[in-house]
Amino acid sequence: MKGCKIGKLAFAAVACSMALLAVAPNFSLQVSAATPPVAEEISPLADVINWVYERRGNEIWKRLYNASIGEWVGDWVFVGVVGKY
Repeated sequence: MKGCKIGKLAFAAVACSMALLAVAPNFSLQVSAATPPVAEEISPLADVINWVYERRGNEIWKRLYNASIGEWVGDWVFVGVVGKY
């Protein structure tokens, strides 16, 4: 008797789950390669800073220039003398 109840309960559980799977919506995913959005201009996240060199007579000097905002950074730094060792 007990085995018959368990069998009927198992059959009912399987039948219910199959019925739910049959009426469940079918989802399908479309896979495509990720492409970045098209941008007119790519802008850096960090400032662009370059050394600018200047020759004064036989001396070489350098100074940092922030090209992102168009301003000088710091003072002129003496590098050395040209042609003298």
